[in-house]
Amino acid sequence: MSRLTPGARAAIGDLNARFAWALDLHEFDMLREIFTPDVHYVSVGREFHDVEALIASFHARTGTRTTRHGLGNLLLQDDAGNTVTGRGSWHTFASNDDGPAPLADFDVYMVADFDDTYVVDADGTWRIAARRITPVFRRADLAPR
Repeated sequence: MSRLTPGARAAIGDLNARFAWALDLHEFDMLREIFTPDVHYVSVGREFHDVEALIASFHARTGTRTTRHGLGNLLLQDDAGNTVTGRGSWHTFASNDDGPAPLADFDVYMVADFDDTYVVDADGTWRIAARRITPVFRRADLAPR
């Protein structure tokens, strides 16, 4: 039976929206509701194998930062069992200043491919079990500090 029902697609889309808002609003503890406890997360020279280490890495950032993340072109594929894989194209606008950032002080920080594995548990809750972020375009000077 396919796991890619309209409800599953909506739940996976919601996970991605909550991820973007968690980062943009600096509400990193929300990541516990988005990722599995043993998430495998890889991005720009960083790799984590549990959600607590991932959350700690976001809390450890210094300086101010204003971002907005957006997802497009999300393709999902139903895999065997309780997993779905997906690929999306993300773009991140960023400024290393407090918001609202003047238009002259922000730019596209990164456009990247996100390759994900989504899992559903027995009660129907979807989570991200793996995420690999591969930059396509990236401005290193706008990276988080």
